[in-house]
Amino acid sequence: MSNKSGRNSPQRKQPKTQGSQRSQNQRSTPTSTNKTGFRPALERFSAPLLLRLHAMPRWLVPILLAVFLFVGLIASGPWAILGAVLLGVDALFVAWLSVLAWPVLTPGSRIARVVVVVALVGVTVLKATGNME
Repeated sequence: MSNKSGRNSPQRKQPKTQGSQRSQNQRSTPTSTNKTGFRPALERFSAPLLLRLHAMPRWLVPILLAVFLFVGLIASGPWAILGAVLLGVDALFVAWLSVLAWPVLTPGSRIARVVVVVALVGVTVLKATGNME
């Protein structure tokens, strides 16, 4: 079959491999070439912690975060400050992972993570001040 370009066969699109192009584009790359500043320092600080987290069973971290959230929310009376501390740990953990993942996140994911961190910090403050019983 002939087309306008004079070729005998129709043009075929190259088959896309599932996720290979996307994963190559979204791989984390250094945001700057210099080794000074907040981000490179945070990445150097976080590397051993992330390796330690990676070595743990996959179910452990989400279960611990869920337990901290649950206990933090239900703690009342003299235990309210413990609840605030546990909620603060959750907020710090989510914020830390969000900052590390920020360069490869889509705008929608960024908004969602900011909303989650702000909500956790807000609940932590309410719990710590005794306004959430």
